Amino acid sequence: MTEEPNKQNLLEKADQTLFGFILGLILPMLMFFAYKEIKFDYLSWNEYIVSARDLAVLPSFIKVCVFINLPIFFLFNLLKKFLLCKGIFIASILYIAAMFIVKYLV
Repeated sequence: MTEEPNKQNLLEKADQTLFGFILGLILPMLMFFAYKEIKFDYLSWNEYIVSARDLAVLPSFIKVCVFINLPIFFLFNLLKKFLLCKGIFIASILYIAAMFIVKYLV
């Protein structure tokens, strides 16, 4: 009667709300850089950051960047990694709240 060690693959270990939250915060930042390279490749980084700080444009940038969380959320939902989904959802809500604050209160 030997006990087999409890082997967990990486996806099972990563099924944590904190990991999903961190992933949900990092992916939109990566999308921010990718969006610059795809759509605004003619701008320098300084010009891009200055244009992103413009309050009329920042909510649009946030919407585009947070969109990347949606397919990742659905992928982990299909894989039944609900704690990861919860973290991604919470991070997305924070980004969307920031968008509304910038758009309507500032």
